[in-house]
Amino acid sequence: MKIPLTIFLCLLVTTTTNAKHTKGCGARADVVFVLDSSGSVGASNWQLMLKFVQDVINIFTIGKDEVQVGVDIYAHTNSTEIKLNSYQSKTQLLNAVKTISFLKGGNTYTSAGIQRMTGTSFSSSYGGRSNAPKIGIIITDGKSSSSSATISAANAARANGIKLFAIGVGSSIDSSELRGIANDPDSDFYFKVNDFSALKSIESSLASKACTIFTPTPTGCKAGADLVFLVDNSGSVGSTNFNTTLKFMSDLVDGLDVGKDKFRVGVVTFHTPVKAEFNLDKYQNKNDIKDAIMSIKYEGGGTNTGDAIKYLHSTSFSHSSGHRPGHPMIGILITDGYSSNKAQTREEARNARLKGIRMFSIGVGSSVDATEIQSVASEPKSQFVFTAANFNLLKSIKSLVLSKACEVADITCWGKTDLVFVLEDSCHVGKQNFQKMLDIVEDLVQEVPVGKGNVQVGVNTFRCTASTEFELGKYKQGKDIIRAVNKIKYTGGKVNTGKAIEYTRKNSFPDSRSKAKKMMVILTNGSDKGLSKTLGEAQKAKNSGIKVMVIGIGSHTNQELFKEMATEPYNKYVFSDSSFDPLRNMRDVLIQRKCSA
Repeated sequence: MKIPLTIFLCLLVTTTTNAKHTKGCGARADVVFVLDSSGSVGASNWQLMLKFVQDVINIFTIGKDEVQVGVDIYAHTNSTEIKLNSYQSKTQLLNAVKTISFLKGGNTYTSAGIQRMTGTSFSSSYGGRSNAPKIGIIITDGKSSSSSATISAANAARANGIKLFAIGVGSSIDSSELRGIANDPDSDFYFKVNDFSALKSIESSLASKACTIFTPTPTGCKAGADLVFLVDNSGSVGSTNFNTTLKFMSDLVDGLDVGKDKFRVGVVTFHTPVKAEFNLDKYQNKNDIKDAIMSIKYEGGGTNTGDAIKYLHSTSFSHSSGHRPGHPMIGILITDGYSSNKAQTREEARNARLKGIRMFSIGVGSSVDATEIQSVASEPKSQFVFTAANFNLLKSIKSLVLSKACEVADITCWGKTDLVFVLEDSCHVGKQNFQKMLDIVEDLVQEVPVGKGNVQVGVNTFRCTASTEFELGKYKQGKDIIRAVNKIKYTGGKVNTGKAIEYTRKNSFPDSRSKAKKMMVILTNGSDKGLSKTLGEAQKAKNSGIKVMVIGIGSHTNQELFKEMATEPYNKYVFSDSSFDPLRNMRDVLIQRKCSA
């Protein structure tokens, strides 16, 4: 599992948070997808449609008090495949969507699909909540069997308070019918793409529009952060589109609370050379920043993204350029194509993340390399990668980008923290699954500010005995920690969790960092039978001021045991899954818990 860590760490170290702060797109809402499963879709396109649904779900915060998602399908018949209250775990929900079967043919009875959504899927027995906004998302590739019946069903849905999005795929759709299904204005609720593979291009726009229904657009982030735009000024953009980009940036700045101790903003443009248009400490007034942005000139040239990101992490966020130590660092890349050196771009983006910069990737148009912009972004990718089909649609993702930037800025949990991972290395785990545990540590190091005055990371492994792989503070840079983690070898053997906790408590937290917060994260298969020793040592660790988190993985996990081992509240410090395979998906769950413990 790769646990994304900025937030994982915040989860552990923060004792207070702004309870009213919205974590991304996570306010209360009920969302039902209504999917065309008629013969014209086909099995391969069906899989692309399910992937689209999963990607949109990934942007939401799933939970019984947040976003609930249901899925209906229709063709000649219709059915509810997932009820709103079926899954409160994002991982389980995504896995359920993946397994929905194609109906294999039949006519397109869209009206019946909408009627089922209205009368059944949003009912209280299926998990519908009276105090939650209701959103229906209809996806089809053709005309319905009766346009008048379909529009009548859509009108009835709206009369029941349901906001309807309509997505048409391919050349056989009836645009007039779909506009009749969709709420007004069509520019917000109606989408059209050329084929199923192009659904990916509207993920961010759709999610952003849906989010605005149940997540009000931020009117001003009250936290502080240093934010630098990294803007593609190459020949493929063109002057008109470049000016549209500047307007998008100006509108984002409008949503920030700018000031000496609040947000600071800088802009770097890149084509063949890289240019700092203005540094973080240049302007302290919002209007001055907006005027400066709109005065930037279009240049043209190559797409030197790698050098631009290198400049970002080596210069833009330096003290001499106005960066304030201790303030969150946000980099927002906006590009319409692929870089001239993809390997360099990946490496420099990794270096930026290793320095604690939260990297946003915004790809515009059809020439964007989706893999490359994913490689630039922070984890989870679903919350830091945004796409717009063209420059004019950048405005459609504004609220989502702004909300995420505000969320990152509101993370105030950094400071001196000593974090020690305690990894079970027994025969019950296995070599492959042990490697997945190591992936967690590697992912963390890429997302947190490692250093003497910030976060120090150590790793212990345990079997019958425990040993230190590397102690806190041995490595001063994230890349060195990752190199050391990759050298850790799996050995196997019997297990003694109690001895491992005792060893870590006595040997892994130096007295020289007495003022640092102390965190112990135990990853275990849960197969140890020495419960008395384990619980006794866990209590001693907690009594000594160490926060204990337990991540139980595998078929032997014992939730009640983990609760007794972990720091309270248990819902913030105990996590488990019956299999190692969904580990990577746990990232999103942990991120949503950030800074809340």
